Amino acid sequence: DIFGNEILLHFEEPGCFDPMPVSRRPRPMTVPLRRDFKDRNGYLYILNVYEGTHMEGLPPGTVKYLRVVESPEKRFWTHAQWGGQGVHCPALNWHSFENKRVLGTVPVAEDGSAYFEVPCDKFIFFQLLDANKMMVQSMRSGTIAQSGELTGCVGCHENRRQTPKQFSEKIPIALKRQPSRLSGWKGEPRLFNYASEVQPVFDKHCVSCHDFDQEAGRELILAGDRTNTFNASYNELWRKKYIKAIGAGPSDIQQPYSWGSHASKLVEVIREGHYDVKLSGDEFERIVTWIDLNGPYYPRYDCAYPNNLTGRCPLDNKQLKRLTELTGVSFTKLAAHNQNTGPQVSFDRPRLSPCLANFENTSHPGYIEALAIIESGRRMLLQRPRADMPGFEACTIDQQRQRNYTMRQQAEVRNRKAIHNGQKLYDFD
Repeated sequence: DIFGNEILLHFEEPGCFDPMPVSRRPRPMTVPLRRDFKDRNGYLYILNVYEGTHMEGLPPGTVKYLRVVESPEKRFWTHAQWGGQGVHCPALNWHSFENKRVLGTVPVAEDGSAYFEVPCDKFIFFQLLDANKMMVQSMRSGTIAQSGELTGCVGCHENRRQTPKQFSEKIPIALKRQPSRLSGWKGEPRLFNYASEVQPVFDKHCVSCHDFDQEAGRELILAGDRTNTFNASYNELWRKKYIKAIGAGPSDIQQPYSWGSHASKLVEVIREGHYDVKLSGDEFERIVTWIDLNGPYYPRYDCAYPNNLTGRCPLDNKQLKRLTELTGVSFTKLAAHNQNTGPQVSFDRPRLSPCLANFENTSHPGYIEALAIIESGRRMLLQRPRADMPGFEACTIDQQRQRNYTMRQQAEVRNRKAIHNGQKLYDFD
């Protein structure tokens, strides 16, 4: 006590370290399990999409849909790289590091609430869309729902110290009905591929004027010819800032309408009218969805040319070095967005390759040799298509990585089944 008196309360061998008095207290409430290991859907709700730190000034009723997007994990890599806002190994997009899979959209109620099913164990994020299916705001992080789990949030980018409002006055409209189901995007959910989802729109409406050998092509090339890393139109739209996407940063939450289709020059030109070009609703949605997904290009992380430039080029380093000597174009510098001078080769139409314009005539020995190198790249792509082409097959090492991953997935399925059935499963079973 305060007078220095000591009373022995407890003694044990070999000693008692840091004793604490224990008092009787009520048993805490049991937290129910939030997952069931049945590999079924999870359920997510949002109380009010207009509640958030970066949703100020957005009138209620603006948001009509919520898009659910999966960002699959990366399981493959190369030593070759593309220099976007960070290093991509192999090249995937102009700036952002991930591919996308649109799982579908669900309605947002008049009061801003939404309630919907999502596949379990998928890393997903949400985007708020207006009546034209154009993005108003996008989630900058992601979430995962476990099998059978019900979880949700207050709003979009709400303050982390904010708690949900009580339902005593009014239950959110979406929570009064069954959860909405995702229905995919223009078919079954699939990895987004710029070459097959967006390029056909340009081929139909734009390439007759905006091509390599056309006057309008001097301003903007919208042809789908494959270049060293991407295709010509993708390179041009990003490099000439016809789209405004957030890329790989900044990490700060952005204000509504500050990036995406609403802020992009390409969409502005389309909506204002460009000569006699008239896009269908489906075609317009494909373009704005691509921009709002952060302008992705490749659908796959794995590649066919792991040792070549950016992991995507059909020409090897020796061929590119010789092509540089012949044309004066530094092809190694093209492997970074801040040094990229635009499409220099066309593996679909080699004779239209811009790098060949440096020769005085087509009979020049240098022209003939350079053209032969580019044509060899065209033949290589026909034999071994890359990931933006039909018939793509990953390189040997990526196929082995996929087999290893599949084995781990199968083990995880067995483990979950055992847990669900109350069984024990050992590694050697």
